[in-house]
Amino acid sequence: MRAKAIALIIVLLCAAASAQDKPRRFSTTIPESEFPRLNADGSATFRVQAEQAQRVQVLLELGQSTYDMTKGQDGSWEVTTKPLLPGFHYYAISVDGFTSNDPGSRVFFAARKEVSGLEVPGPESDFFAVKDVPHGTVRTQWYFSKTTGETRRIFVYTPPGYDQNSRRYPVLYLQHGYGEDEAGWSDQGHENFILDNLIAAHKAVPMIIVNENGMTGVHFVPPPPPRAGASSNGPPPVRAVAQFFMNERYVAVDCVFSRDLIPYIDTHFRTIPDRDHRALAGLSMGGAQALRIGFHHLDQFSYLGAFSPAVDITDTTKDYEGALSDPAKVNRELHLLWLGIGTDDFLHAPVLQSHEVLEKAGIKHVWVESSGSHVWTVWRKYLADFAPKVFH
Repeated sequence: MRAKAIALIIVLLCAAASAQDKPRRFSTTIPESEFPRLNADGSATFRVQAEQAQRVQVLLELGQSTYDMTKGQDGSWEVTTKPLLPGFHYYAISVDGFTSNDPGSRVFFAARKEVSGLEVPGPESDFFAVKDVPHGTVRTQWYFSKTTGETRRIFVYTPPGYDQNSRRYPVLYLQHGYGEDEAGWSDQGHENFILDNLIAAHKAVPMIIVNENGMTGVHFVPPPPPRAGASSNGPPPVRAVAQFFMNERYVAVDCVFSRDLIPYIDTHFRTIPDRDHRALAGLSMGGAQALRIGFHHLDQFSYLGAFSPAVDITDTTKDYEGALSDPAKVNRELHLLWLGIGTDDFLHAPVLQSHEVLEKAGIKHVWVESSGSHVWTVWRKYLADFAPKVFH
């Protein structure tokens, strides 16, 4: 009798826990005593303790939008923003001019440092939501690069069932943007949940994803991006940024991929080790790297994707050291060339021109011009569009 009573209690407790685990939206996901807090209208409330401060501000998107906080009698400062666009937002706290992370948030690596981040859910968040589907695994691996003479960290997503079977898989090498690192696509991009959901829906084939650090030196610094509100039609600074990344030879990163990383992945994971089952894509700087490395190594890659890439293609007979000078060869060797940019992106003008130059030269490619700016909200959608198009 006692055993039955204990079993009944366990069932009731599990039922209660299950009810509590059901997804909830906005302010109900965070206790009212915790900050930052999302509210029902999509606004966010921030609170920090700074009793001796004279002025405290929230710097959304790292300063593109600023909110002055109000001091309470208990020495805490608080502000509620206007409703925010659904998606991922970087932010910081300024205390009397000193900028810091919010102690109440988790941090993400961006702008070459740890930065606070806030996710605002919305109707378009479903494709990367954590669902009751088979899940893959994001592994942290370390390997030695002869090119750089250092042990480097990589993130590797293996699809659902990888450890329970002996089959081989195609590989997507997916690169981050400038100022971020190899953790970006799993931490900010939710690549694993995007692929889990696509695979479960039979929209993408099971694949391995590899995230490598696109930086090979601590002193590597490109031209700064334009100020908010600056013209995107160039010349500098917009085209200076795009041309820098496109024309920079990336010799070290190129060698890391071709000589070190690909052999390591093919040796340590069950891959299909040929160009027909290998893709390379990236965002911003990573998109520029994907095109440069990919165009020069069509013997290794047959699918290329550039998400809001820092490129400015003007002449296919000269750019990339003439790698595009034979359009028929490029079309024959590439199964897919994918290029996309948001209309509010500061790189929109040079990327749009790059599309037009490729089109005029007869180089086949998928062109996506979407809404949005230079943000993770856009790049997640691009991955969800790109992944179903590869390895078929």
